[in-house]
Amino acid sequence: MFILARFVNINEIVEQVKERRFNFAGVIDRITFKKVFLYWVLYMFSFGVIFFLLSFTQNDGVLYKQERLSPTISGFVTAQYFSFITSASASQGYGDVMPHGISRIFAVIEAVSGLIIFGLLISKLVSKKQDMILNELYELSFNEKINRLRSSLLLFRQNLSRVITKIEDGSIKKREVSEMYMYLSSLEDTLNETTTLTQRSNGNSFIKTIDPLNTELLLNSILSSFEKLNELITIFNQNKLEWHREITLMLIDKCMRMNENLFARINSSKSIQEKVIGELNLRKKNIMAAIKSALEPSPAVEVKVIQG
Repeated sequence: MFILARFVNINEIVEQVKERRFNFAGVIDRITFKKVFLYWVLYMFSFGVIFFLLSFTQNDGVLYKQERLSPTISGFVTAQYFSFITSASASQGYGDVMPHGISRIFAVIEAVSGLIIFGLLISKLVSKKQDMILNELYELSFNEKINRLRSSLLLFRQNLSRVITKIEDGSIKKREVSEMYMYLSSLEDTLNETTTLTQRSNGNSFIKTIDPLNTELLLNSILSSFEKLNELITIFNQNKLEWHREITLMLIDKCMRMNENLFARINSSKSIQEKVIGELNLRKKNIMAAIKSALEPSPAVEVKVIQG
C-alpha cells in the first residue's frame, strides 16, 4: 500500500471521485412536473398489475368485498383502483378492497413511496409557480438595468454638452476643465456594467441574455457618448485649454479599450444582424480614430479662463 502511494496520488483520486459523485439534488431539480406526474401514474399502474397477478395465487392478492378478484377486465380495474387509492393516501381505500397475504407488504411499500412521489409532485407544482413569479420579477429588474445604463450614457452626454456650452459662452472655469475625469469615471462604470451584461450565459433559467434590439440601442448610445467626448476634446484643443491631466488621459484610454473589447465580444457572439453590426463597427472605427487624433500632443498655449 505504501509502495503504491509513492506512485499514485491517492488524494487526487479521492477528489476526482468526489467530483464525479452522483448529485441527487441536481437530478431532482432537472426533473419537470410532467415527468414526475407521468412517473407517478406509471408507478401506480405497475403496482395495480402486481396486485392483479397476485390475486390468482392461493393466499395473496387483494380481495374485493371479501372475494378474490376474477381474471376479467373488471378484476383488473379493481386492482388498479386499489393501487391508485393506496398510492394517493395511506387509508388504502374505503374498505371495499383489502390486501391479503404478501400484497400487504406491496401495499405498504406503495403507500409510503407513493406519498413521497406525491409530495415531490406538489413541490414541483409550487416551484413552477414560484419560477414564473421570479422570472417576471427578474424580467422587470433586467429591463430596468438596461434603461439605467442608457440613462447613464445620456446623462454623460448632457454633462459634456453643458461643458461645451460654457466653453462657447466663455464662462468655463479652470476647475471644471480639470475635473473632466469625473465624467469619464461614470462612462467607465457604464461600459463595465454593459460588458458584464453581454457576458451572461443562459445556462440558468434566471440568467437572462440581452436581446439584439437592446444590444443595438446600447451600442448606439455608447458610440454617441464617444462622439460627444471627441467633440469636447476638439473644442478643448481649439481653445487651447489645459485639460491633459494624467488621470483624464488614463480614463480615456481605458474607456476606449473597454469599448474595443465590448465590440469584439459582440462581433464573436453574432447576436446582431451582420449588416447592423457592420455599420456599428465602421462608426466605432471612425470615432476611435478621431479621438486618437485629437489626443495627439500639440503646442500648449495658455488661454485666460475664469478662476473658480
